[in-house]
Amino acid sequence: MANKKSMKLKGPKIVVEPPGPKTRAMLKRKEKCVTDGIKIGLPAALEYAEGPFMRDVDGNVYLDFTVGIGVHNCGHRPAEMVKACKDQLDKFIHICFMVSPYESYIKLAEEMTRICPGKLTKSIFLNSGSEAVENALKIARSYTKKKWIVSYRSSFHGRTFMDISLTGKEKPYREGFHPLMPYVQHVDFAYCYRCPLSLEHPSCGLACVESIRTVIETSPLADDVCAFVGEPVQGEGGFIPPPPGYWEKIRKICDDNGIVLIDDEVQTGFGRTGKMFGIQNWNVVPDLLVSGKGLSLGMPLGGVTGKEEIMASPGPASLGGTFGGNPVCCAGALESIKLTRKALPNTKMIHKVEKKRLNEWKKEFEIVGDVRGLGAMMGIELVRTKAGKEPIPEIARNIQLNCHKKGLYILTAGSFGNVIRLHPPLVIQQGLLEKGLDIIESAIAEESKKAGL
Repeated sequence: MANKKSMKLKGPKIVVEPPGPKTRAMLKRKEKCVTDGIKIGLPAALEYAEGPFMRDVDGNVYLDFTVGIGVHNCGHRPAEMVKACKDQLDKFIHICFMVSPYESYIKLAEEMTRICPGKLTKSIFLNSGSEAVENALKIARSYTKKKWIVSYRSSFHGRTFMDISLTGKEKPYREGFHPLMPYVQHVDFAYCYRCPLSLEHPSCGLACVESIRTVIETSPLADDVCAFVGEPVQGEGGFIPPPPGYWEKIRKICDDNGIVLIDDEVQTGFGRTGKMFGIQNWNVVPDLLVSGKGLSLGMPLGGVTGKEEIMASPGPASLGGTFGGNPVCCAGALESIKLTRKALPNTKMIHKVEKKRLNEWKKEFEIVGDVRGLGAMMGIELVRTKAGKEPIPEIARNIQLNCHKKGLYILTAGSFGNVIRLHPPLVIQQGLLEKGLDIIESAIAEESKKAGL
């Protein structure tokens, strides 16, 4: 549903080769006043967005397969959500829930209880997914009175000090910030395309899980692990879904050792994998569920929803924050959840179309080594040769820039930076989805030919 003041964007449409003159001028201004620690991924300064499209200051219109890094699952500025936020703005903008409670926060907490798997009945809302991960760990520490936290080497949980300690990728996230937080142990994910144990699924019998059990049940971690933190599908790590039965085995390890299982749904949640939450693709209920991104479709909001006895552990005033669970953000999130419910059936079409096209590319192009994913969360791993599997991050970047010049926004990911990840809006129509995939296919063909691959 378009806004009444909608400009009815159509695209993709490139009128000036990006970066255009107005974008270049803005990038020069950025260099003078914004920290170098923030890197700009694609050279286009945006001024307007609507549905699946974005327009830059030079008049170019882009089809968006990044959706703000997994945020705008229902497209940019859905009218229902804009109205909900405006209605709340007309009432009050901020009070601080710790001073006085308000309807949108409580109503959102009630809604999270309804939609989360199992009996996760209590919530706290923060400003971002990163902050939510931090609070989930505080809650787990308070509940278990244990020290160690286990996470994946290929994971990404945010950019705070605790979050980069959980994240395994050194550059760009951890480099230059050592020493990091203590009592964090990294383990390997079920990355079957590049199995860390050099085995093959299913004959491996999920040996990677047993290696995790060994780490957890051996000194110094034995009987002293408070939390196991994981994304159901690795996001920044390369859109890697583990095999069937994987999370059930991880749940069993946590149960056997009194460990709080923290499900990081910041990128996988709210329809991205075809389910409301990624973990629902397995027969598993976490102890704490962390949300963000698609929770509020662009408004700054994150949350932790968990089992009552665990969420009751921290003492009064030990959690919270001035802006956490802002009333405008919570009002927007309530509409976001309604929109996501309506969009969920469309993920079947997205997955069917993308899976077919990506598998065709795998047969056609030597550099397409692996295609994988769940729902509308699909990834393409690029390699020099299928036999050697040598990562080619430079080609992935060239494909990204090639698509950008043709009017399509895409992102790269992966431990080696060689994965093209697809984040189309869940509400996209098939014709527009195919148009975006056509652009990617032509970019792969052109860039692989340039590289002689």
